[in-house]
Amino acid sequence: MPIVAGAVLSGAYFGDKMSPLSDTTNLAPAMAGTDIYTHIRHMTYTSGVAIVVTLGIETVLGFFYGGGEENLATVQAILATIERDFAVGPWHLIPPVLVIVCAYKKAPAIPGLVAGVFSAVILGILFEGATYSSLLDVAYGGYASNSGTEAVDTLLSKGGFTSMLYAISIVICAMMFGGIMEETNQLKVIVDKILQLAASSASLITSTVLTCLGANLVLCDQYMAIVMGGRMYAQAYRDRGLHAKNLSRAVEDSATVTANLVPWNSGGVYQAATLGVATLAYLPFAFFCWLSPLVTLLFGWMGWTIHPIDKAESEQAATGAAPAQ
Repeated sequence: MPIVAGAVLSGAYFGDKMSPLSDTTNLAPAMAGTDIYTHIRHMTYTSGVAIVVTLGIETVLGFFYGGGEENLATVQAILATIERDFAVGPWHLIPPVLVIVCAYKKAPAIPGLVAGVFSAVILGILFEGATYSSLLDVAYGGYASNSGTEAVDTLLSKGGFTSMLYAISIVICAMMFGGIMEETNQLKVIVDKILQLAASSASLITSTVLTCLGANLVLCDQYMAIVMGGRMYAQAYRDRGLHAKNLSRAVEDSATVTANLVPWNSGGVYQAATLGVATLAYLPFAFFCWLSPLVTLLFGWMGWTIHPIDKAESEQAATGAAPAQ
């Protein structure tokens, strides 16, 4: 089970990092001062290396742990229950395909998600007999499945708006905390001490990665780590003439993917509870999650894909203008 959990998390966090609809993928460039699509393109270098190495390791592990026969009775029961209770058809692919098209067309995250939601609403009314009132109830409080099949009920019973309030409140608190530290010059004092040891671009990237890892250990939440890492070093990267995408990549390659490796972090607690595997048990096998910061450090020290700020952005930074989104 730890090996399976590690493989699941490696794939999940790679997809999370590279999706323009992901909350962390939107938060990291916002804190660093760049746009999301520049951020994602810049992450393809480090994340691409990390996922290729991960796939290689998983392939080798597959020869040792794969090949066993699985009891498909549970899977068949789930499929039969879903076909009994829902109007299953190819039209259910419309919402995810629409969201993917919006992402491909570089539409902002919120309109893309809204398009997927409204298309699902229309399908629910046409094929499932949903009413306006029931749809509002599900959107706010979530859906509760009562099929009689435990596996299906566990799979489909999910929260709506209320289930996201915890994550939303953490992001708000993190931004408030970072704003207070910035305006009271606490960040400046901390960063100045760190930058005395960071004499090069490589050491600056190393400081960013280590700060985000430390934030995950101490602040116990990836949103807090992203906000702190991004806000602390944004000015330092500009002063060094480094593009903000270098900072956003370093932040997400460390803060986002390592939260689930800390047992007392909200990420580690959630993943352990969801997968039924202790955090320290799956940690060695979540290859992508701990390879990502190592690859970022390698790229930083080798100077690979470390891009300087361009002239237009340099002028914006000098005048205090906001970067184009």
